[in-house]
Amino acid sequence: MRKYRVTADFIDKNTGKYHPVGGVYETNDADRVEELRKGGFLGDEVAEPHKGKGKGKGHENKRSAAQGNASKKERD
Repeated sequence: MRKYRVTADFIDKNTGKYHPVGGVYETNDADRVEELRKGGFLGDEVAEPHKGKGKGKGHENKRSAAQGNASKKERD
């Protein structure tokens, strides 16, 4: 489901749900999004945080780091 930032308070005419400024509006209905954007109620789509697997940049394998340090000490 796509998420959009709410830029003006509104009550959804289809669901009766109140959406405050700063909240997030979720829908898959592109026509409804366009209608709400034209009315000034919705802003840009909210980007989903990355939920990928893996360690990413800056995350060193602790076991490898510990082994690397131990090996260095053993060599000295």
